Amino acid sequence: MTRAEQRLRSIGAAVPDREALPIRILQVGAGNFLRGFADWMVHRANDAGVLRHGIAVMKATPRPDLVTARLAEQAGMYHVVLDGVRDGHPFTETTLVTAVQSVADAHHDWDRCRELMHGEELSLVVSNTTEAGIAYVADDLTAAPPASFPAKMTALLHERWTHFGGDPRRGLSFLPCELIEDNGATLRSLVVRHATEASLAPGFIDWVTRHCHFYDTLVDRIVPGLPEHEAAGLRASLGFDDRLIVRGEHYADWAIAGGPAIRDEFPLDRAGLPVRFVPDLRPYRERKVRVLNGAHTAIAAVGPLVGCRTVLDVVRHPVAGAYLRRLVDDEVLPSLPGASGDPAELRRYAAAILDRFRNPALHHLLADIRLNALSKWRTRNLPVVLDAWSQGRSAELTVFAFACLLTGYAGALGEVEARDDEAFLSRLRAGFDATRPGPWIADLIGSLDWPELHDSATAARLTTEVTTHVRALLTGDPAAVLTALAAGPPAPDVP
Repeated sequence: MTRAEQRLRSIGAAVPDREALPIRILQVGAGNFLRGFADWMVHRANDAGVLRHGIAVMKATPRPDLVTARLAEQAGMYHVVLDGVRDGHPFTETTLVTAVQSVADAHHDWDRCRELMHGEELSLVVSNTTEAGIAYVADDLTAAPPASFPAKMTALLHERWTHFGGDPRRGLSFLPCELIEDNGATLRSLVVRHATEASLAPGFIDWVTRHCHFYDTLVDRIVPGLPEHEAAGLRASLGFDDRLIVRGEHYADWAIAGGPAIRDEFPLDRAGLPVRFVPDLRPYRERKVRVLNGAHTAIAAVGPLVGCRTVLDVVRHPVAGAYLRRLVDDEVLPSLPGASGDPAELRRYAAAILDRFRNPALHHLLADIRLNALSKWRTRNLPVVLDAWSQGRSAELTVFAFACLLTGYAGALGEVEARDDEAFLSRLRAGFDATRPGPWIADLIGSLDWPELHDSATAARLTTEVTTHVRALLTGDPAAVLTALAAGPPAPDVP
């Protein structure tokens, strides 16, 4: 029994006996989603006898948070509370997850992270560093640690390659959960780029290329935070002063693109879990990212205009809810590849997503969705805009969300917490001028190194449309501006 387990029992916590599990998974990130999705699945598969996998959680960001400290205090254990509907009746399922065996902070104990790479049982890396995480940043691989997630992975893989003398059997499989297209392939390309630019040994690059496997994945489960007043009641009922309770919806889906090797290595589906091994993620990814995640990103920027704090607030609000429905029906669904094939099926899919948003047990804070919202808007919402323009349609509701995001970050729409790219936020705040928003928006959009905006006509149109919305927000009543947009264009006169 670990010291943390002994401490928990000494204060009367209902801590079960548990077998120490070999560390087979390195998990990068400790947020609600991974704990309520991947860790929950691994725990369930362990219980079913399909896996015997322990997880080492690595905190990869320098920003302080309490999660990893609390994980260590609670011996890696916490509860996942899932709400769903079965046979028309609501139900709640509570699971004490015990798969996490170890916790490390890359920015305070890099040596411990390096030691994890020496583990003979280690075989998998699961990550969720948000869309901003899988991106190239010029980095120093000798730093302790390197700054970016891909650079950290490069340095840690090099540690493993060195420790095992390039043994091909010690390659790792990566299952990134970040919501970017080709997430596995992109992470692999960045690791190889860092290794090449750092002049690491060709043998190491060959080992990464041939013996490490980076799988594209798509994940789906709404896992919001838990209000303190609900957490207090749950702690009392559980007999465990659990400061890490995760609450989410019971619905889940994990699609992994790859051959039979990854299914043999990580056979979660054989434990009855909602995991699919598919040849091509694209048809699943496009509709999920644009409808569910794109809607989340849009309403997280727009909802505060009318006092909404949660997704449920938005769905129930007469104006914000109308905006959401019009956004999905008029802009998102027509943008999907194959939308002309079976529009009725797409409408059913979108209706099911909105039903999930209405789950009264979920308190999904818009502030949490706004984490790294800039990169989220690019991957989730900008494609809707570009596809609409290419088809001769408007995407004013989607562009409006971007205008709300930028204006909110500037502090011009009340209290809106900004947790995003610090360099961009500094530029945004320094250049903000409520009396002349045009140059400000032009500078911000010009500073974005997004390939989609390298076409000058596209960048110019986005600048013009965002500026129009920002000017309306700054010179009028933001709630009234949203009301007009949500209502849609006036009906044509009937002769």
